[in-house]
Amino acid sequence: MKKFLFKALPWIITVGALYLAFAGVNWQELLSHVRDCDPLLISGVVLLTGLSYLLRAHRWKYFFPTPCLSYLNATRVLILGFFMNNILPARAGELVRAHVGAKLTGQKRTLILATIASERLVDGLTISLMFVGFALGLGNADMSIELLYVAMAFGLVAVGVVAAVAMRKPLFAAAQRLGERLNHRAGYYAVNRFEVFIDGLSPLTKTSRLPGIVFFSILIWFIELGVYYLVTRAYGVDLSVAACVFFLVAVNFSSLIPSAPGAFGVIEFVAKAALVSLGVNGELALAMVITQHLIQYLVVGVPGLFVMLTLQHQIGQLCPHNHENAND
Repeated sequence: MKKFLFKALPWIITVGALYLAFAGVNWQELLSHVRDCDPLLISGVVLLTGLSYLLRAHRWKYFFPTPCLSYLNATRVLILGFFMNNILPARAGELVRAHVGAKLTGQKRTLILATIASERLVDGLTISLMFVGFALGLGNADMSIELLYVAMAFGLVAVGVVAAVAMRKPLFAAAQRLGERLNHRAGYYAVNRFEVFIDGLSPLTKTSRLPGIVFFSILIWFIELGVYYLVTRAYGVDLSVAACVFFLVAVNFSSLIPSAPGAFGVIEFVAKAALVSLGVNGELALAMVITQHLIQYLVVGVPGLFVMLTLQHQIGQLCPHNHENAND
């Protein structure tokens, strides 16, 4: 029963969010807004969204302790991971990305997961700083406080990660002593995976990697901000840059809620509420949110489907060896 509820929970959340997002919507007005949007600006949204993912692939290489991933493979695996997030519930695409990344690099899946965790942490910190710097206090007061709590959580996790990396030698020693006390194969395995994961986080504190990580993170999220700015302008809504940051943060923080594939429904509900709190008409707000969400699906979906259909054969050619390491 517990297993069933665990699997059903994301879908229950999604159905509830969809109901709240679309309840009472005037469909004629919603479709009218969609028809009247500026196609040229929407084309700009598509281009900027695609550029953001290309830059993410380049940035991903900075999160590896040692160079082991080409830009082409980084792009393919990253796009595949985001694509699988859109078709699997609870962001399970990250596990697919870790598995395929391990096969392409010959590294352990645990290390690839650490690079993905680092990437997510840096993204969360970047948009948290954007929110605190530009959009804190906008819209509904309760929503602004709730988003601030999420931003603070990213900050606390970042402090914890830096502390864990800085103290990894005593942590490893303590973990090894625990493994020896347990004197069990599973205990030794867990200790080894723990060490691999913490080592995988180490680029976050390396002076040789940190400037690149910071530069590309800022660039990526300002390009993403351009996406939200163009979406508002395509629908004739004159929101300030700070309000567009609020829109961006609402979409991205809401995607953290465990739900059905692609966070469809949850994003629509939360982001619509954020825009309405800024004074945007409900149907117009929903049209903007759906547009941004569908474009993200399109930009990731088309190449992601191609990668999914072709990468298995390519992995067999690129990495016929070292399967044991890739599967750890």
